[in-house]
Amino acid sequence: MKRNELAEAKNKIEMLTNHLLDSIDVDLLSDSQKIAYLKAIQPYVMPKLQDIKSSTDLNLSDNLNWLLGADEDEVEQLVLPKIREISNG
Repeated sequence: MKRNELAEAKNKIEMLTNHLLDSIDVDLLSDSQKIAYLKAIQPYVMPKLQDIKSSTDLNLSDNLNWLLGADEDEVEQLVLPKIREISNG
């Protein structure tokens, strides 16, 4: 399977999973069913929460805020000489 096909298959599985999870009315479940439901979705939900946390937790110190507005060439011009300097040590 090609990389594009794998990405498409993964996307379809994720869409189906999201649709299934959204269609379950948790209020109608018994306590034991709710526990089973939480156990079933936990491996799926925890990585998603971690992704959301890491994408929204971009806390940069004041001396690194310039990176947010800099383009790639500017960053390379500033960083590569320092890397070479450290590497040549």
